[in-house]
Amino acid sequence: MAKIIPYQKRRFQPIDFIRADDLMSTGPAGQLNLFAPPIPSIENNTLPLSGNVFDFALKLDLRNDPTAEDYYLRSIENNENTAPSLCNLGVIAAHKQKMVEALDFFTKALIEDPRHFESHFNLANAYFSLGQFRLAILHFQLVIQIAPNFADVYFNLGLAFLEIEDLKAANIAFQNYKVLKPDQHTDHINLLLQSLASLI
Repeated sequence: MAKIIPYQKRRFQPIDFIRADDLMSTGPAGQLNLFAPPIPSIENNTLPLSGNVFDFALKLDLRNDPTAEDYYLRSIENNENTAPSLCNLGVIAAHKQKMVEALDFFTKALIEDPRHFESHFNLANAYFSLGQFRLAILHFQLVIQIAPNFADVYFNLGLAFLEIEDLKAANIAFQNYKVLKPDQHTDHINLLLQSLASLI
């Protein structure tokens, strides 16, 4: 009699797209930094004369200000933080469900910087959302090569492996996630690991 895994497709959502250089709200490897200094106020959404355009765009983006897109584009025009700007434009597009546009931004960011791990992670998430799980796995694995301690990639990689029914690889990915983030998503991870243990 065949064993059936209780995992239902898309039962668990992958960890969301991440902004590049989002160090104001997260610490190293994407972990929430509760002690980060407050984001400085922005007066009239006007870039200070001595300011960095990308940093200003990021501050606007963290407030979900639609003018952030214009400043990311200006940052690209200035050849300033081009890959992160393209990556963050891709995140904005993805959150608007414009996946083709998001894919375009993420791939352009990788042309600028082939080891830009946020763009690989986001590109993998875009492929995952489109049901292209093998492409998602490829880019999640590239993230691991570049940033092996970035925990969130292992969770999403595990989900992608489940989608193609590679249970052993999914189990390894979830185990790695649990090691790196033992206090996160504990119930979900334990449920997945228990289910996988009975099937492998």
